[in-house]
Amino acid sequence: MLKMNKKSRFHPAAFMAVMLIFLIAVAGCSGGSGASTKNPADPPAGNTGSSGSSASNTPKTKQKVQVMSWWDFTTSEPLKQLKAKFEEMNPDLELEYMQIGTGYADKVLAMVAGGGALPDVMMLAMDKVPVFADKGAILSLEKYVTKEYTSGLYPVVSDALTFNGKPYAVARDITSKVMFLNKKVFDEAKVPYPGADWTMEDFRNTAKQLTKKDAAWGFYFPKNADGYTHFLYAMGGGLVTQDGKSLLAKKESGDALQFLQDMIVKDQSVMSETQAQQFGKTDMAVFIAGKAGMIAGGLSYTASFKQANVEYLVRPLPKKDKTTSTSFVNSWVIPKGAKNPDLSWRVLQFLSSKEAQQIALDTAMGLPASKSVDTTAFLKQHPDNKYFIESLGYSVPFPTPVYGADFNAEVQKQFDLMWLGQKSVADSVAAVEKAAPNVLAGKK
Repeated sequence: MLKMNKKSRFHPAAFMAVMLIFLIAVAGCSGGSGASTKNPADPPAGNTGSSGSSASNTPKTKQKVQVMSWWDFTTSEPLKQLKAKFEEMNPDLELEYMQIGTGYADKVLAMVAGGGALPDVMMLAMDKVPVFADKGAILSLEKYVTKEYTSGLYPVVSDALTFNGKPYAVARDITSKVMFLNKKVFDEAKVPYPGADWTMEDFRNTAKQLTKKDAAWGFYFPKNADGYTHFLYAMGGGLVTQDGKSLLAKKESGDALQFLQDMIVKDQSVMSETQAQQFGKTDMAVFIAGKAGMIAGGLSYTASFKQANVEYLVRPLPKKDKTTSTSFVNSWVIPKGAKNPDLSWRVLQFLSSKEAQQIALDTAMGLPASKSVDTTAFLKQHPDNKYFIESLGYSVPFPTPVYGADFNAEVQKQFDLMWLGQKSVADSVAAVEKAAPNVLAGKK
């Protein structure tokens, strides 16, 4: 031991040197005792890289999976949230979006036919699924889709995304038609709001009461198949079968068309296309402008209503014998030539999962395909949101035969004068029926 007298001065550097020598000596003595000095939290021996650092500190390279859509992924909130959730649940993968805007379906078909580099997954509209499947441009999901998987979906989903008995797509979201009521138009006209159990006659009378000459109309619908097919079904008719047979010659279909023509021509309670275009190009523009008291549409409309501060109510579509509606199911598919279909299925499985479908609902992208999605918050957002969820139980798929787009174009051409009251319903339907067999067989 060092002794210091009163005259001695304390030297910190000398003291530290002595202590260092002491600690080295102690460590040397304990080294041969066999006791481990390893921290329990350290990685196991042999789990280090060549640099000596732990492998857990070495960043792993994530595998990229490409998803193509027609949406702008830099601004789309649903796509942003889907990417974040997918990567959280799949830490080994990174979702990379690709976008094709105008002419999406034709360009994608050309890519598949050309055999070039293809994405792992593609967004595809429901009406294009049969076309792509028929051309062999997308893969059947038969080896992946199980009964357990489909049992968790609303029935309309499986019906909509099946071609020739095989599943070819999973749901992105569902659009089931409901009726929106513009509260301002109703209140200004002093017309009572209809109940949920209203009939076609109730609907027509309400439209008449709401109509104020050159100021507001009771109802508006776009004069295309998407604008009125739900009325054909609601009155017991239809547009076309999935295997390509026209249903317009059915009496019930003719009755529905006559009902709508009478609202336009006799009642003058439905706005014409020329009148509607003065207020904007979207189907909902006249409703937002307060020029139409009622319009049929899906959940995605509500985002525009809220943005424009339009107060609205929701009702099921009016019924004849029973409540019904049509659903359009947008989807995700695996393109033919995808480099790793099993990896693509991992993405599809997520996109149709409870977690992804929750995002679809929460962002108003559309209604969920999965029955296990939590609708509690959604139902609290608006008192009428229950009608959206209820519609999933009774909706039927919008008809999408292989040559459905050509058939719809023929129908629109033959019906243009009918909607103007310049051609009878019977003559218009007869013209369609004459062309239908060839059009639906792909023989234009």
